[in-house]
Amino acid sequence: MKKLNLMFALFGVLTMAMFASCKGDTTEDLAPLLTITTAGLGANNTAVEGTTYTIEVIGAENPTSGKQLKTLEIQRTGPDTTITINASSYNQTFTLFAPLDGVSETYTLILTDKDDVTATETLTVTGASGGTVPTPFGTEVVGAFFHVGGTLEGAFDLVAEATVPAGGVEANKDMKNIDMAGDPFRGSFTTGTGNATEYVRANSFDYANGSVEDAMAAFAAGSAITTVLNPLANNIIIAKLRGGADGYAVIQITTIDPADNTCACGNPGKMSFNFKKQ
Repeated sequence: MKKLNLMFALFGVLTMAMFASCKGDTTEDLAPLLTITTAGLGANNTAVEGTTYTIEVIGAENPTSGKQLKTLEIQRTGPDTTITINASSYNQTFTLFAPLDGVSETYTLILTDKDDVTATETLTVTGASGGTVPTPFGTEVVGAFFHVGGTLEGAFDLVAEATVPAGGVEANKDMKNIDMAGDPFRGSFTTGTGNATEYVRANSFDYANGSVEDAMAAFAAGSAITTVLNPLANNIIIAKLRGGADGYAVIQITTIDPADNTCACGNPGKMSFNFKKQ
């Protein structure tokens, strides 16, 4: 009888050990490691409107699961952004512009590993008034793009200040012509996949003298869009570049020429514009 009792006791110890081992292997325990660190924010995550702050994102594979990181998704007001990682670690610092006084912006960061196990961090930043001196825009730049159905560049990168081929990297296309091959050129454009730039039409904006803060206010007061249809010469458009990560720009359309045949091809057309950035 004593031997039997001893066997039951030993069985109970083994069962408890197995249960404890399984309990520690929950999805939460196997989630990738994600931390965010901010700089430039005040109490309660406030930032003076018109200033910048940074978010450092640090990710690492879970040491228990050993699964590589797959993606980082950044959810926010406006288009979301998904960054492909495919590595065991990730470290990136983002510089962002503070929202207007009293306006809050929330960023939700979702780190996913190869098993689709996720870790999430959320940050809400609120703009505050600070009586800042108006910030002037930089030097004016001349830009242009052609009919996307032609043989020349059908898109433009406002950050790099360069034309982009129709077959180029989508995330670099802030302005991508959407006129159909065979149709007259109208200059309509949209943002590339994953680009996150947004626009607000603001024909009353003072292009010559308006400050960055003026542009931010006009953008906040308008209706943000990612596709601009049938622009006209002298139209003024305010751009929030790449979700705000690259600041703001103000664009003035100069000419839309459906007959321009610089491409010497069957789909002529060219739009020219001037723009200024932070």
